Amino acid sequence: MKKIILFTNMSSIKKHWENALAKSHLSTHIENFTKLTQYLDEHVSPVIIMFDEMSVTDIQKALLELRRYPFATVLLFNALPEAHHASFLLKEGIKGYENSYINKENLLKMLYSVENGDNWLFSDLTHYIINKYIQNITKDEPRFMPLLTEREKDVALMIADGLSNKEIASLEGLAISTVKKHVGHIFEKAGVSDRVGLVLKFK
Repeated sequence: MKKIILFTNMSSIKKHWENALAKSHLSTHIENFTKLTQYLDEHVSPVIIMFDEMSVTDIQKALLELRRYPFATVLLFNALPEAHHASFLLKEGIKGYENSYINKENLLKMLYSVENGDNWLFSDLTHYIINKYIQNITKDEPRFMPLLTEREKDVALMIADGLSNKEIASLEGLAISTVKKHVGHIFEKAGVSDRVGLVLKFK
């Protein structure tokens, strides 16, 4: 389990995060960006940074600076997360984006997800990205498509059209567990970890 840095100068967010992580993760609180980079310079080991976007004046500059630390996984938080950040966040390599006051259960799921190499985007953002790219999808066959079974191809195209697992299950007359299994195989063959990554393959 990676160590976690809580980067925020907001006492309410700090308290919320500490309460959520108290029994499951070791965490260190840092509220100054210079101190954060100093810490990373001195401790070169895998770490997750829960980064409060409102605690810096120039988020783009801060994220660019954090690229110098490939061992650090950055999760971005905002009290009012906005979907229009989507393309910027993807380009900057953010592994997760959520509401600062995410409930404990979902925060732990988020950490488990990124510790296992997956991304985590709040649901509205995921739908925003998929719907945005649907308008520009050419539907030219991506390179991974020949690797899929016929059923997997159908499911992949439905994901690209923005359908959820539940909607796919209903349309195809399949159990949710079966759809999830197909989706897992599709992600593996396409070399992606989530629906957004798959949709981008259709660009």
